[in-house]
Amino acid sequence: IVLHQFAPVFGALNPSPFCTKLETYLRLANLPYRVEIIRGRIKSPTGKAPYIEDDGKLIADSGLIIDYLERKHG
Repeated sequence: IVLHQFAPVFGALNPSPFCTKLETYLRLANLPYRVEIIRGRIKSPTGKAPYIEDDGKLIADSGLIIDYLERKHG
């Protein structure tokens, strides 16, 4: 799982609560992931962050991503 999100600021995980929510979920679910910092244009289907790449799929919206990960990984 590749998590695309904004760069951390002021010692916080992320300036976006949606990015923080998703990264916290990934940590608590103990799912392997790596973070790619968004630089330039956002390439998500919605044009917003966060989004993930998983098995060649781009999925956006933190709530939809969590639903997807729960269906896939339990």
